[in-house]
Amino acid sequence: MQNYRPISILSAFYEILEKLMYNRLLSFLKKHNALTNVQHGFIENKSTETASHSFRESVQEALDSYLQVVGIFLDLSKAYDIINHNILLDKLDSYGVRHSLNMWFKSYLTNTTQFVEISQTDISNHS
Repeated sequence: MQNYRPISILSAFYEILEKLMYNRLLSFLKKHNALTNVQHGFIENKSTETASHSFRESVQEALDSYLQVVGIFLDLSKAYDIINHNILLDKLDSYGVRHSLNMWFKSYLTNTTQFVEISQTDISNHS
């Protein structure tokens, strides 16, 4: 059960607003070079596959150069659950997302709850 991820059930208006804000924020971060080339998550034409490929290439280049390679792997699957919203808002502020826009993100992140609902089905009646 702990591996189930909550989903947000939003009205169509909020889904459109969320997509609009995502596109605007991503455009802003790209314009101000706030994203590095090694960023693969939520970037067009990049994925876990491109991240994995880039990692393998880096390891192979290091080994070809007779360098030692050390890997540290972290499970960030629940990162959203533990992220400190104040730190995130400060980070956005440092990138230039300030004033009313930063307050909008604060409002969006404050007092929101997510939950997982699991419907139990009695499969013994379906024999």
